[in-house]
Amino acid sequence: MEARVDRFLATFSSANEASRPDLLGDCFADSFLSANSSGARPTTRDAFLAALPQRATAFGDAGIGVPELVERTWRRLDEHYLLVRTDWQAPRAFGGAPVALASSFLLHDDGRRLRIVLYLNHEGLPRPTGEVGHQVISAGP
Repeated sequence: MEARVDRFLATFSSANEASRPDLLGDCFADSFLSANSSGARPTTRDAFLAALPQRATAFGDAGIGVPELVERTWRRLDEHYLLVRTDWQAPRAFGGAPVALASSFLLHDDGRRLRIVLYLNHEGLPRPTGEVGHQVISAGP
């Protein structure tokens, strides 16, 4: 299972880095729960993918580069579900300490693939001032 989780996260990370919505979309169930500190709401994979350009623009406007996975932990909950906690660092365009981001995923395991059914951002999208804002679909890695 460890290798499957690592492959899933490698795909998720590389799809983000390369701005590949086709690869990123394959990481998500057709519909999933997107959550942050302001609450949770159901969304579709298509709606999430449509919001990705806004996320990229917001990161660029905030002077934040592409997040890199720096830590992950996971736990199997039962035969079909895993909980994965990830920590990321994103470089600042003008130097300084990287921005720390964290997200957790509830993954459904159908025996062939892992797919996100709950996407939880622990921080919101960084703003240009370094403050943290909270947006459900366009936030985080």
